[in-house]
Amino acid sequence: MKANSEKLIVALFVFLLSICVLTACSAGGEDLPADGNVLIYASFQPFGVEQDMELAIEVFNQTHTDVQIEAKDYWGNSFETAAQGREQLITEILTGRVPDIIDLGYTNTPVAMLPYRQLAQRGYLEDLWPYIENDPELGREAVLEAPLQAAEVDGGLYMLFDSVLISTLAGSEQVVGDQKSWTMEDLKAAFASMPEDSTILQYVWPRVQVAEHLLGMSMDGYIDWETGQCSFDSENFRFDLEFLKELPEEIEWTSNEAVNLELGDRMREGRQMLEQTYIRTPQDIQKFDALFGGRASFVGYPTADGSAGSAFYPAFTKLAISSTCGNKEAAWEFVRQLLLPQYSDLPAAAEAVVKDRNPYIPVNLVDYGLLKRVYTEMDSVKTTEWLYAGTTSIEYDRVSDADIDRFENLLNSVGRIELYDSELLQIVMDQAGPYFAGDKTVDETVALIQNRVTLYVNENK
Repeated sequence: MKANSEKLIVALFVFLLSICVLTACSAGGEDLPADGNVLIYASFQPFGVEQDMELAIEVFNQTHTDVQIEAKDYWGNSFETAAQGREQLITEILTGRVPDIIDLGYTNTPVAMLPYRQLAQRGYLEDLWPYIENDPELGREAVLEAPLQAAEVDGGLYMLFDSVLISTLAGSEQVVGDQKSWTMEDLKAAFASMPEDSTILQYVWPRVQVAEHLLGMSMDGYIDWETGQCSFDSENFRFDLEFLKELPEEIEWTSNEAVNLELGDRMREGRQMLEQTYIRTPQDIQKFDALFGGRASFVGYPTADGSAGSAFYPAFTKLAISSTCGNKEAAWEFVRQLLLPQYSDLPAAAEAVVKDRNPYIPVNLVDYGLLKRVYTEMDSVKTTEWLYAGTTSIEYDRVSDADIDRFENLLNSVGRIELYDSELLQIVMDQAGPYFAGDKTVDETVALIQNRVTLYVNENK
């Protein structure tokens, strides 16, 4: 689940796309190759084929006479049609009608993206590492490996994306420690050291919203997708529920102005332990040091298995090639564009930073290196950012070598991709609701969650 600012961005993104709904594009019947060598591109984005992908398909088709790409939209014009399209696409895949190139979808919508892990384990998707390694313009040395390794399934890489964010929880190092992982018990112990009126996350978040964030990122630790075994009846998960029940059910809401003033005050006064965020650039290190009034720690979400608490959140487009694709070389020629450099030189990278103060972290290593240089060498990054509706200001400067080191240490500590299953989270939250309300015991609740989730996992593994 995402912070309010991310939800607003996505809502705006969806609104703009809905104004100019893109219908499924095709190469045009008369222009298709005579031998019928057509690759089907399955699009699953709100609402229709992305403009960048539509343009990329058009360029590909104009420059190829032997093979064409034809896009098919599985989303439609509403979340209802998207849910139906998702079911249709999965059914087609399971019955052998697998598209050649598959857009796996976008995580931050009410409609879950396609089940990437399951599709890879069942053999429907092509391992893309050999293509990267044998590509004359790429190879492993041309990409930022950490995000791609995080997306591996049993050692294979079955999807590509051009950039990522780091989804994490940031806190004061004095409170949460200098670490990259912790358990819910560790979180509770740190919270106990805070002033009496403190909150874990933003004080306007009710218990359910806090629970969604803390449980949503930890659920994979209770599931073995290969065997279908679950451990939601463990003492660790029982502890998680009992701790979350102690949090306030609702927070009294006041005006937006009062809320923003309070949020700024709480951060400055050390009465908010954690801030949910996405780390995009080394400059974010400066930002959270300033917010917490000292060295910040990017400890991430609590996990049951002791793994790193942060995750890579991939950009909108996540493409896969089917293992039954009729022309895998042509499909790779199209998909590989996600990994090619986007910036021609340092000024071009600087221009992109000025245009978008919050760029994603590029997977292409040349682009990544250029962006690092922008933040360490150029005055264009010296600026002021106002947060919480203008109640709090952050003064940015060129990034120091120490900030770069902290940024890269965080990046290299991340070992997973944020692709949690929204349907699975909803099952857990539905069953936890009566317990939070006092209508069921924790024993009854964990038993129900264990049964319901085990059934869901075995139906979908």
